[in-house]
Amino acid sequence: MEPVVLRNIVSRTLSFKFKKSPLQGFSKCKARCLSTSAQPQPEKINNVCRTHENDPRNHTLDHVGLYYTIPVEEINGVLKNCVHPWHLRLMNTFNEYGMMVRKPAVELNGYIQNVNLNHPIPRFVLYGRTGAGKASILLHTMQRFHRDGWLILSVPWAGRWVRGWYKEVSESTYKAGRYDLPTDGAEWLAHFKHQNEGKLANLKTTSEYIWTKRENAAVGTPIEEIINFGQTRIKFSSDCVGVILKEIRNQAQTLGLKVLVVVNAVNAFYTQWNQLNALKNSGKKKLHPSEISLIHNFKKMLTPTWTNGVAVCTVEEACNNLNERENYTPLYLLKQEGFEALDPFVPILVPEYTEKEALSTINYYIEHNWIQNAHGRTEEGKKEIIFVSNNNPFKLYQVCTSL
Repeated sequence: MEPVVLRNIVSRTLSFKFKKSPLQGFSKCKARCLSTSAQPQPEKINNVCRTHENDPRNHTLDHVGLYYTIPVEEINGVLKNCVHPWHLRLMNTFNEYGMMVRKPAVELNGYIQNVNLNHPIPRFVLYGRTGAGKASILLHTMQRFHRDGWLILSVPWAGRWVRGWYKEVSESTYKAGRYDLPTDGAEWLAHFKHQNEGKLANLKTTSEYIWTKRENAAVGTPIEEIINFGQTRIKFSSDCVGVILKEIRNQAQTLGLKVLVVVNAVNAFYTQWNQLNALKNSGKKKLHPSEISLIHNFKKMLTPTWTNGVAVCTVEEACNNLNERENYTPLYLLKQEGFEALDPFVPILVPEYTEKEALSTINYYIEHNWIQNAHGRTEEGKKEIIFVSNNNPFKLYQVCTSL
């Protein structure tokens, strides 16, 4: 190209980019920067990681990956004993009960909201790797339907009922060959009463129940009296649990109750625990879960023999023996017995964090000064945290704890 032509192209380009003098543009830019009223405010961290919609009934896919605040009354009420210990410690440290909206929670709540309650109860099984957030999905679902007035029947951790931990085991007074866990039964009664405070006033027994020759519960006894009896006479606590679950199944349709059954780590109901702390009877015989009264009664709640309810369960690798944790799928963890007992069910995968969710969590931690390392607050540092944690929510928490 000839030099004259090249000079013409350059001059036209410069005239196109700077219709006015470049110095005039620079002076205007400098004036905007010096003016505090015209200077744009920097984007706050909580605009990235939070949503102002705190009602789980209104959460949609638009809220996925954002944190919302749970009222302290619900943490101490319907969600009591259901929040994972590490998550609860973090909430107490932040002095805020925040939880992320996850896609599986929105999906599950949509299914339940549109289910036909006149049909036998549907079963949903959440599965995923350890630490992926299955327990958080249960919290979101319980909170959402508690606000709609549903009765909540939850087992915070089923693995507790199949492990010894020096707990008392007694033979059932109701059924030979079955064993009661008096302390666990009394704890569940208190848990059930606390979760459903204000919803049990109209529940009364429809049959007579005889405890001893001198003690019985006549027809029309309030359910709250059954709970109090099981807490004061813990010898009969497991029997009281069975009575309450039976009455709820029978009255769910007649009274128009809507019942949400939640079992965390349901595979513990079907796995013979062979470790050193396995549950044993007085003869040192290891007990199968089917021999435990509490588990036997809750298995009935998971059968599709009643209506006006929904069952939501999770499967957890930690509730299987050490040599049976190679996979996290329902078929592997439930084995044939558990899989056939729950079939048909709707499986819902709880994956690890997406990049958006991981960044939102890191920003949430930064907002609360949980990450104090300067490099951890940079874009490069955030990418390193995500890489090291492999997008796993629990591992991400552990990584950030050490920063």
